[in-house]
Amino acid sequence: MNHFKFQISNLKSQITGLRLTMRILIAFSIIVGATLMTGEVLARVGGGQGYGGGGSGGGGGDGGGAGALVYLLVRLLIWLTFEHPVIGIPLDIIVIGVVIYWFTRPSRKSRNIESSSIFSAPDAVTTAQQQQGFQRSFNQLRRFDPNFSEIIFTDFCYALYGRAHDARGRGPQALDLLSPYLSEQARASLLQLNPPNLKAVEGIIVGAMQVVGVDGLDTQKVRIRIEFDANYTEFTPREGDPRGEMSYYVNERWELERKRDVLSPTPEQATALHCPRCGAPLQKDTAGACAFCGTKIDSGEFQWYVRNIATLSREAKGPLLTSDVPEVGTHNPTRTQPNFPAVRAAFEKNNPSFAWADFQARARLIFNELQQAWSMLNWERARPHETDNIFQMHRYWIDAYQRQGLRNALDQCQITAMQPVKIQMDAFYHAITMRIFAQGYDYTIDKSGRVVAGSQKNLRQWSEYWTFVRYSKAKPAAARADLNCPNCGAPLKVNATGICEFCGGKITSGEFDWVLSKIEQDESYAG
Repeated sequence: MNHFKFQISNLKSQITGLRLTMRILIAFSIIVGATLMTGEVLARVGGGQGYGGGGSGGGGGDGGGAGALVYLLVRLLIWLTFEHPVIGIPLDIIVIGVVIYWFTRPSRKSRNIESSSIFSAPDAVTTAQQQQGFQRSFNQLRRFDPNFSEIIFTDFCYALYGRAHDARGRGPQALDLLSPYLSEQARASLLQLNPPNLKAVEGIIVGAMQVVGVDGLDTQKVRIRIEFDANYTEFTPREGDPRGEMSYYVNERWELERKRDVLSPTPEQATALHCPRCGAPLQKDTAGACAFCGTKIDSGEFQWYVRNIATLSREAKGPLLTSDVPEVGTHNPTRTQPNFPAVRAAFEKNNPSFAWADFQARARLIFNELQQAWSMLNWERARPHETDNIFQMHRYWIDAYQRQGLRNALDQCQITAMQPVKIQMDAFYHAITMRIFAQGYDYTIDKSGRVVAGSQKNLRQWSEYWTFVRYSKAKPAAARADLNCPNCGAPLKVNATGICEFCGGKITSGEFDWVLSKIEQDESYAG
């Protein structure tokens, strides 16, 4: 009898354990299924909901299939546990270990639109701390190179990235002309991307560029590592497909180096990509040296030089654009520049024509124009108000929406508050960062008008840090809040390069008035 009671008790314990295992497995199913069906996406012109997709996010309709697969696997485990415990119970232990790891693993969040990736990213706190460290490094670099401007450096990197991929599409000889900026190893890495019979690489758009490392400031050679998120289209004609068009979303890491004490060039010279030694057009003699000054460049002696290029990922699938992710950091305290009142007072004293009311009116105009351009997928409307780089980055996401037959709309969008938080000055630019609080109905619709993300009924509130730039030597004038050219006063109409069609002035350079240079999210703004 006691032995029988022991068996009954043991059976009850097994059943209790199996029930616990089932609960854990079901919980695991829910967690994994929800995870597979959730992706972080771009929303709004500022990208407030982050990024997702690429190789890891999947398409908008894949989640249900993945969840069903997980459910069937869990049912299989439960059946094995009851019918074949010798196999099922060890598998249960493994699954339970995975569940425990899932709950205890460090959380991860998306990067913002300027320091973002369509692929995986560090958490926001780590990103902010890293960016603060890079800012300190750049300030240290200015001790040796007073002309160094982060804005100009970014412009240079964007220009070189576009030229390099365009050149690889035209073959090794075209790419070899860029040898004063690209090492032999870097050029070889780019050429490895070329499929047979490649005829061209076009539509090269950089979605984001982020500094991920700075070192060597205590030596004569400075190294900066950056990552690009971009897309481009390759044309490889083949039988039955005379265009052979294929678009890719890529993540690349570039390592640049330069002699520490070199004086940085002016904005115009930096992006021209002429001979770094003499400024002449890029042409070579038979020895591979500049055809004009005879200098053969294979290092960063005169300008930034790309030593290595690594393609971290390359996918034909675009970013996931149809998931809802809540705002993060909207109610966080505002991050203000250290000693900002003194910095602000000094700036106002040195710029007597500057008025905060005029500046904020212009910032509001730019904000409104960008939201309208974004909602209507008419990004040319935003062209006069952004620097070349952020315009290209936004165009990247407009292109992604258009390719997927989607549109992210912003209805009744308005600014509720604006707060200046930072003023920076370098040899060429003044930069002012504002924390902008806004609200509106933020949703994404497909071609049929069906809402696939967001809401037309729930008002969304958010805040972002917007940075505006202007030439430090621009002619003193009040900031404009109308749709006229700040140089000639004619109706605002610019071409694809940001040049006024009436006076020929480059409006988007900041030479005549404030233009938008950067948008950063609350959770990752480094101050």
